[in-house]
Amino acid sequence: MNEGLQDRLEKFGLSLYMIRVTLAASLSWLAVHSLYGDRYLYFAPLAAILITQSSVKASLEKGAYRLLGIVLGGIASLVVGRFFDVGALSILLMLLLGIGVATACRINIQAVSQVGVTSVLALTFYHDGYIVWRVAETLIGVLIALIINMIIVPPKSFVKVKDLALKGSLTLSDALTGLTSGGRDAAQALTALKLSGELLGKSTQLQKELHFTLSHYQCRKELGTLSQATSHLSRVHSYVKGIAEEISLLPAHYAAADWMTEVVTATADCIALYGTRTLSDAECGRSLPESLRRARDVQLAWFSELQGQCPLAAFRDLGAVFSHLNRILEEIERADYAAISAAAQPAKATPARAIRFIQKGLSHKL
Repeated sequence: MNEGLQDRLEKFGLSLYMIRVTLAASLSWLAVHSLYGDRYLYFAPLAAILITQSSVKASLEKGAYRLLGIVLGGIASLVVGRFFDVGALSILLMLLLGIGVATACRINIQAVSQVGVTSVLALTFYHDGYIVWRVAETLIGVLIALIINMIIVPPKSFVKVKDLALKGSLTLSDALTGLTSGGRDAAQALTALKLSGELLGKSTQLQKELHFTLSHYQCRKELGTLSQATSHLSRVHSYVKGIAEEISLLPAHYAAADWMTEVVTATADCIALYGTRTLSDAECGRSLPESLRRARDVQLAWFSELQGQCPLAAFRDLGAVFSHLNRILEEIERADYAAISAAAQPAKATPARAIRFIQKGLSHKL
């Protein structure tokens, strides 16, 4: 769906969720009517409405729980219905059996509640083949809802997910730079550090959900590269958290020293440069390998100089900071090497196909 079209539709209340629900329910009713006629037509649209969520994964989970609850509830009603008529005692026994077994098996609460609903309705319609119709038509509704969720997705989802990862990397770089400022700036750096973790985590979650959609099939290679880059940045984020903890234990004159600012800033620049090169189309005037080499030289130079100037206890704590900073550089170096290898390998394997994709503009299609 075009992004401009979606914005215009939402002004009139036609959100993406509403479009998914109405299409899934309508197609479910049409499919069941074509297959079975006029028997229990409402089960398939009802299932489609109830399981449609914002993502395919969430819809799949909800649909699985609903089907599981219907099957368990149907079995409980069949067992009790063979020996008892509809009444307070039969409903009591049926719910004790169905919900008790579901709870004992540690089944999700959504499936447990569906067990109770199906049990009562199945016992009421016991002589009308309710259970078979309910399971079959619910399955049809679930499948159609999942297909609709896989086809109709927010416009430019891949670009938005990629932007989240880019913003997370730049925010992480700013957070690392601000850790040596002290006072209010240090508090802001900790806030930025938390925000960067949330951005990278959200990007990772949305990337997993994109794998379930059909419209992003042509972006599967770029999606794999993005997932790899986000994974490396998440590890870098854990190292920055360690640096924040270690710096908070240092005396103020060490944490806010000019040499500490120089060392930390050189490392933070490598994070920002890697994120910009890998996650955006912006031109980078600097070379990442050269920036990594410079940052490592600055670390080694200051670490050597501080050996003879600092007390043993302070030098031990400083060593922890320098160790985390070096791990960041190593992680970015590995990430850059992995990105270059992934980009070069397909070009050697299938050059003709890559040229056709570029000519058609499919390499940038979202």
